[in-house]
Amino acid sequence: MWKVLTAVVVLVLVVWDYRSAPAGLAGAACGALAAMALLQIGLLLGALVWRTRVTAVVIGVGGEVRTWNRPGLRIVLRNVPVLMSVGITAGRAPVRRRIWSTSCTSVLLTASSVAACWVFLDGPFARGLAVAGTAVVVNALVPRRSAGNTSAGWFLFTLPRLKGRVVAELEAAPLVTAASDALEAGDLDRAEEVAERLMAAHPTLLSAIGTKVSVLTMRTRYAEALHMVSNLVGRTDLDQRDMAFVMAQMASSTANAMEAGQLPLEVGLGAAKRASEGAVQLGYPRYRATGTLAQLALLEDDVPRAIALAGQARQTAETTLNRADALATLARAQMAGGDNAAARRTLEEARELAGWMPRVAEVSARLDIS
Repeated sequence: MWKVLTAVVVLVLVVWDYRSAPAGLAGAACGALAAMALLQIGLLLGALVWRTRVTAVVIGVGGEVRTWNRPGLRIVLRNVPVLMSVGITAGRAPVRRRIWSTSCTSVLLTASSVAACWVFLDGPFARGLAVAGTAVVVNALVPRRSAGNTSAGWFLFTLPRLKGRVVAELEAAPLVTAASDALEAGDLDRAEEVAERLMAAHPTLLSAIGTKVSVLTMRTRYAEALHMVSNLVGRTDLDQRDMAFVMAQMASSTANAMEAGQLPLEVGLGAAKRASEGAVQLGYPRYRATGTLAQLALLEDDVPRAIALAGQARQTAETTLNRADALATLARAQMAGGDNAAARRTLEEARELAGWMPRVAEVSARLDIS
């Protein structure tokens, strides 16, 4: 979609006035970045107005410059601050109305700004701003939902008409969020209690099963977690996006079970690799799979690759627990490579983030003994 829209923008600006095309193209580059930023700023404003939960704010691309961790919120500043992304979820009911209103606020803010460029600005640079901004809005309004992201158009046009399990998944979001908050705080008893309530009320929902799997993982009951995820593979009511998440979780649970000695390597290694590759093929973002791939590389004694992948997972982690988990893998890899000093430095951050996590605690104990 983006390739087509980019070609259309360039063609429109060249045909409009080829002599001023350079200025128009410069305006288009600025307009595209500005419109994409406005969509995200609109989400922040919408979340404030409609009381939707903001889970993450990432400013820029490239390596991390600074990270701020708050309960339920992660703010990341990266090297090149040209793009912005905002993650939202429903912290309270009514879920559909809050998410729809938040997305509508985002689109209205961006569309009105683009319209102002058409009406009030003049010249080739302004024309480029307006044309590219229009393309960004059109792209955002196309309904799309994958394991990587969901467009504003999907929330605006598809969400109100949904029925069945997908709606139930959304309506369960407040309880899922409560369990996630408890896990972030290390309150496993509270997280388990919420997970049991979810399973009792919605035993077939992916969000309920995923919450239970997260609790089992933090309890180091990896084999049980893997069994729960494996039971999802044969379900016929799951779409491509759902299966991408299922396969990614299967790869992660398999890696954890092998690492803890609850599953033989000769049984799980090939299955974990196939599950990870399948998740990516179904649309799961590859960068989200790097933590699991780092574990698998370490299980294969490929220490350099494990260190590289764990470093990537550390940089791209979307939650505090994901980052702490990536740091635990990185420290294990550094120890396997004979660099205990680097492992200690890595574990300092992991302990600050979530020293109670089983994988962090286990690596810390091994390092203290060594």
